[in-house]
Amino acid sequence: MLSFIVVSSTVRKDTNRSVKSVVGGQERFDVLARCLLNLDRWKERIQYDLNLTIFLSHPEEQTVLNIPLQMIPSTLGGELDSVYTLIELFSNPDRFNVEVTNINFENLMLNLSKNHEIYYLTPDGGAIEELAKNFVLDSNYCFVLGSQYDLSEAQEQVLLNIKMIPISLGDKEYLASHVITTICYQFLS
Repeated sequence: MLSFIVVSSTVRKDTNRSVKSVVGGQERFDVLARCLLNLDRWKERIQYDLNLTIFLSHPEEQTVLNIPLQMIPSTLGGELDSVYTLIELFSNPDRFNVEVTNINFENLMLNLSKNHEIYYLTPDGGAIEELAKNFVLDSNYCFVLGSQYDLSEAQEQVLLNIKMIPISLGDKEYLASHVITTICYQFLS
């Protein structure tokens, strides 16, 4: 399984949303919609089950939405489909078998580290192309990245404590959705 944890400090679970508000940049929900879209595009192309875990890290939130991509009923047609689908996922998670949990970042990562290799996207990490040579089909991998902001120092410390593997895409900064595409590309067989 390939899991992607996208940490968002701005998105809240119970905010009222419309396509117009998302396009207008409300809470930067659009970032998460693009991540969903990019993962959806890969679900038929690689031999791994894909999972998008959105961690809402606002101090008053601390909520996880765990989205198994195989539960998205059809391939999304584009960014607008992705926005509509994600709005529906947030408002009606049971329809898509989305697990919603109130949990802090440390416990989330401790739980995942029991059966996943954890990778953290950081400019100081090892080159993804080198690390990808060791990926094997039957393993579980988890990639942690910020949505539009880097992780907090406390969140980075949690990752250090669980012995994550720092991984880098190079010197350039990328959008979270592009990071997902670049990582998925490494898993083409």
